[in-house]
Amino acid sequence: MKYALRLSAFLLLLLPVQAFSQIFADEVRGIFRELRDLDGTWFMPTDRGDRLEAWEILDDSTYVGRGMRIKPENGDTVTLETLRLELRDTTITYYAVVRGQNQNKPVPFRMTTADYDGYLFENPTHDDPQKIRYRLLGKREMQVYTEGKRNGRTVTQEYVFEREFTPGAVEFRLKLGVNYNTIRKTGYFRAVSEADKPVFGGKPGWDIGTQVSFKGRGGFITINGELGLLGRYATATSKFVADTLYERDVTYNSIWLTLAVVPEITFRRDGRLSIMAGPYLGVLVGNRAKGLVAPAGNDQLFDTNNDFKKTDIGLTSGLQYKLNFGKKDIGGILGIRANLGLSNIDNLYDRNCPTPSLCNGRIGFLGATAYYSVNLLKL
Repeated sequence: MKYALRLSAFLLLLLPVQAFSQIFADEVRGIFRELRDLDGTWFMPTDRGDRLEAWEILDDSTYVGRGMRIKPENGDTVTLETLRLELRDTTITYYAVVRGQNQNKPVPFRMTTADYDGYLFENPTHDDPQKIRYRLLGKREMQVYTEGKRNGRTVTQEYVFEREFTPGAVEFRLKLGVNYNTIRKTGYFRAVSEADKPVFGGKPGWDIGTQVSFKGRGGFITINGELGLLGRYATATSKFVADTLYERDVTYNSIWLTLAVVPEITFRRDGRLSIMAGPYLGVLVGNRAKGLVAPAGNDQLFDTNNDFKKTDIGLTSGLQYKLNFGKKDIGGILGIRANLGLSNIDNLYDRNCPTPSLCNGRIGFLGATAYYSVNLLKL
């Protein structure tokens, strides 16, 4: 009994320690994610040619980089050092291999501080440098400060880099998703009776497409050009008389080729959450209706493919969140959007209307899409 009480007391004392360790580990991982802002190419003009530092995200726990100099006389690129950032358990380590020094072996610097002044890495056993501090200013500017010992004297150096717009700032993405669309109506529709006025509903559909993202120099603004196929499914029930009696009690299965230009603004330093909005153009590729269609026949006038006009113009807006699955970084993004059709796509209810004011009804698509996209250049 005494042994059981002692064991219980020990476990109770251990729980806060484990909770604190987990909180600390989560905080370190959060700091390492912030360092994703290094990704890209940074440049600094000097009298001896531009100095560059280029970083790439290898996976969730490793970033690799290179320090280079471009010779002004011939434009050749000379590698000065290779760099590496690693997250192992609760430790972040910066490794530097400087050409011609330390037998070309990596020198480790352990992160000791992460605050508003930047990220500090230290190795007291090394001579020069002993301290390396990185400070990122709004994804546009990077300051690198070093401090070391030479001949018993403290020596400091400071480098100020600017982010360079390079082809690495262009992403080619593949997007897959599901949607839910309904047909909204406004205005007056002719009907045989009040009970026969059109009623529209929604159905789930699909979305597949490509996306080219042009990231701005500061990293906050991105312009997305999108091309895709959109499967929109919606229901319609109606009965009215024009040149003949029209009846519909169907599910429309329509496919649209879509083109959109969607500006995107990224929030916060880590750049994981963004908001986007822009116009889209849809071109009807095909439309099939399942259910009651009258009149029926081969006459193209009554073909349900002609129930909608061929173009749809509207607005799309939503949120995106960078969410990667697995150890390999594939640039995963999870998004959700709302789509509002602004043009009148009705090509059925206003046929042969003798009094336009009595048939001014308009219909358009209203829907939402959830999707996941990946960067094709990282697959």
